[in-house]
Amino acid sequence: MLQIMRINAATSIASIAVVLCAMQTGCLSHSRGRWNPPIMADPDPASAPRSSCFSVVPCAATLELIEPGNAMRIPDVEPADLPPRLPNDGGFWRNPNLNAGPQRLPPIDQETPTPLPSNPQWGEPVMPQPLPDGVIQPAPIAEYEIEMKTPPRDDRLLLAESYYAMAVDADRKIDEHAMSLYLDSILGAWDYLQTAPAENDISKKTGRAWEIYHSSLARLIHIAAVTGRIEKNIRIKIPEDYGFRVLEIEYAGFTWRADEFDEWNVVGDYHSKYLLHHYKRPGLGVPLVIVRHRRPDDQFLPSKTPFNATAVLRPLDDECQVEMDTPTPDCETHVERLVGSLQLFNPDENDDVEFRECQTVLAADWTALFAYLLSHPQQEMQRSSHHGRSDPPPAGLFMLEPHQPGRIPVVFVHGLLSAPYTWAAMANEFYAYPELHKRYEIWAFQYPTDEPFLESAAVLRRQLDCAVQCSDSDGTDPALDNMVVVGHSMGGLIAKLLAANSGNTLWQHAAFVPIEEVVAPKKERLRLQQSFFFSATPYVKEVVYIATPHQGSSWARRCLGQATSLVIEGVEHREEEHKKIVNANPAAFREELRRRPPTSIDLLEPDSLILKGIYDLDVAPEVREHSIIGRGWWSIHDGASDGVVPVTSARLPGVDTEVMVSATHTHLNKHPGTICEVLRILQQHADQLPWVQPHLVGQAATN
Repeated sequence: MLQIMRINAATSIASIAVVLCAMQTGCLSHSRGRWNPPIMADPDPASAPRSSCFSVVPCAATLELIEPGNAMRIPDVEPADLPPRLPNDGGFWRNPNLNAGPQRLPPIDQETPTPLPSNPQWGEPVMPQPLPDGVIQPAPIAEYEIEMKTPPRDDRLLLAESYYAMAVDADRKIDEHAMSLYLDSILGAWDYLQTAPAENDISKKTGRAWEIYHSSLARLIHIAAVTGRIEKNIRIKIPEDYGFRVLEIEYAGFTWRADEFDEWNVVGDYHSKYLLHHYKRPGLGVPLVIVRHRRPDDQFLPSKTPFNATAVLRPLDDECQVEMDTPTPDCETHVERLVGSLQLFNPDENDDVEFRECQTVLAADWTALFAYLLSHPQQEMQRSSHHGRSDPPPAGLFMLEPHQPGRIPVVFVHGLLSAPYTWAAMANEFYAYPELHKRYEIWAFQYPTDEPFLESAAVLRRQLDCAVQCSDSDGTDPALDNMVVVGHSMGGLIAKLLAANSGNTLWQHAAFVPIEEVVAPKKERLRLQQSFFFSATPYVKEVVYIATPHQGSSWARRCLGQATSLVIEGVEHREEEHKKIVNANPAAFREELRRRPPTSIDLLEPDSLILKGIYDLDVAPEVREHSIIGRGWWSIHDGASDGVVPVTSARLPGVDTEVMVSATHTHLNKHPGTICEVLRILQQHADQLPWVQPHLVGQAATN
């Protein structure tokens, strides 16, 4: 009975460990954020078009805008003007509520609609009447040339309101005319904003025109993206009765080509517990998250690479549109009429754009990029264990964007039972500082927890060499020689293995005989040599240890740690190969290496000889070391700790800086205190290096 109870207890612990592994590593791939479409501005109920708003009259064969006496008029409490530029020439807008993104503004106070006039011609379209004898009968109404008169400025906003109300109604009914109506509302709102004089404070009319423009543009782009109206990322074709209206797409400030804009996502409502703050910049334009799919010849890029963009639609002048209208529309001809350009800006490179013959602030939403990553899981950022997988993913280095000359790579290495997504909070804060973002770029390393730990470090060394060679084959970019590696938990040990020379220290802690005397196939011997013998990576100049167990953790000795170690057993073929080497060399290896290649869990054991060997390694003299230690927990056994790593284990003699943060282990790399310290280290490192403009990197190296 006692034996059965022990077996049941061990099974229960193992089951708990399996669940914890799945939850922590992302083996159960699930979203870690919420990503919803943008919130549309509510149409004005009184602006819904009625039959009295438009009428065809025989006079001059013109489609005229009849004075809509039954439509709601916006209160004239303030002049319908635009505010002047800010003192720093940053733009027009002073009201922080008028964000360029699709956000809801305070509703407009409505006035009671004016009653319809008694004349029946206001209620129905005006039709031609019979003429007296002797008067020439005009041509049939169908033969008249239809054109739109330019309405007064105040009526343009009313016209935009009417088009917007019709567009929302058509959109709700999944009517193909919704795109065309949204475009009409954009044109009306833009025309109103362009012709309005400057004003000290934003009036309700100006605010409403601003809201209609951005809300309509957000929905227009969304519909075009999901219905395939974006043709080869060159133009957007908007269907109308006799053909198409066309928007040409222009790009500014991107490292990607136009054909690499594979998915268009309008930024809407999003949330993730992994993001501490939301960083936005109000201004002109609609923020987007563009997704690029991996190409066959890509290296070090994830399967989907998202990046930020901001869209601004600029209508053409009426004169330009008329010149491009060629044939007269009929039942057999489809006319394509160019009506404007959709400009996509990189908000990291463009702070402002031209508007009304001066510069105004460009809208941006930097946090949306990471919200999208967290809400759309990818294998490169989710998995860190092979458990339950027949085809294990290899360890790998990946970049959020291709290397740009002059930018220093910051390599993030996750910890035990973790994944790269845990760095989202720090990356979000990093992107919020333009002066740092212009000097650095983010790389990340993903490794399976149950892979041999030393082999994962060897993989990162080789891939860093390859990444540097691919990014700068001529060796003219000094930024690549000044990398910063930030490691959390066991990732800190990998960071140290990059910055240290092994000598014979690690091998002496793992074996009794020289490696030359080990009997093993050539492939396995090479694997052992790369794991235990290496030189410091010359590109690494700064190393940051976050909650790193330099001397292990008692957590590894507890039942949960032991059960987790059993759960994340390595791949079967790797275990078999290792057993063959051990059997061929019965007296060559110490007990720790005889059992299996040490994993991350094994190196948490305080008595691990290999862990002691890593502790004894000296980093290269040109490398600066920094420790960030958690002390948000206290226990009788460990004293002050972060709940997993005691303070005594996380401290490393000889580091350049050491900071204590009151946080637990899993939250330490997301804690504001930790993020501030890492940003300080990055700023200090950047200040010590001369900054060279990207286009001058090769010339500076030559001179």
